[in-house]
Amino acid sequence: MLLGGCQSGRVPVPGKIVSNNPCVDAVLAEIAEPNAIGAVSSYSQVSGSASAPLAWARQFPAIGSGAEDIIAAKPRLALIGQYGAVAALDRAGINYVAFGVPATIEESIAQVRAIGKLTGREASADRLARHIDDAAKVIVSRRPRSAIIWLSGGFVPGGGTLQDAMLGRAGFQNASAHYGLTAWSVLPLEALLKDPPDVIFTPVKAQGADARALGLRFRLLERLAKRPQIIPFSETLLNCGGPSIIEVMSLLRGAA
Repeated sequence: MLLGGCQSGRVPVPGKIVSNNPCVDAVLAEIAEPNAIGAVSSYSQVSGSASAPLAWARQFPAIGSGAEDIIAAKPRLALIGQYGAVAALDRAGINYVAFGVPATIEESIAQVRAIGKLTGREASADRLARHIDDAAKVIVSRRPRSAIIWLSGGFVPGGGTLQDAMLGRAGFQNASAHYGLTAWSVLPLEALLKDPPDVIFTPVKAQGADARALGLRFRLLERLAKRPQIIPFSETLLNCGGPSIIEVMSLLRGAA
């Protein structure tokens, strides 16, 4: 299997840090020295799946999610997804640490600090962690408005998710429980039209079938006597925690 970076003629320099985890890439973009990075996830170089800035990610070779790419890169440290092929990395003697997608703001801050320690960038990680913590301070609202984050396919984050925590900290009441939803569930259009929340955070751009579904959503919502406030929301903001929390909280607070 070829390295993802080889496809563009760029091969990782051995002895550097590589990541095949786009959420880790987003943190590295904020705290790492560029000359310490050997490769980033191929997902970070595609606008629809990137959480790190594209211009930053495209400075580096890209690797895929397979162990072969990491082994061939010969890194001093690999930061990988939680479900990577770790047995192959163990056999190859690769120094690696696996990270999942944090489920809470506290986990996200801890992950930032952990990446900072692993990469020798503790001070930069501490600044980012404090920025996330400041952005996510709780707003107390006497009469919180109901809101949902309604994504393509009708997916809605409910209780126990990072997105639920951010809605609450921004002063909203997550309406997912009102519809009987838990964790990540699908909210049918009919249920939303029957009893819409005060605010809907939703993508306004999509492709193919998702674009047609979004168009139908907006046409039907515009006909409601009680029209909810619709706030454009990029789905890529929900791919990870980390620095994305800062941007999400700014958007949520601006609508509260």
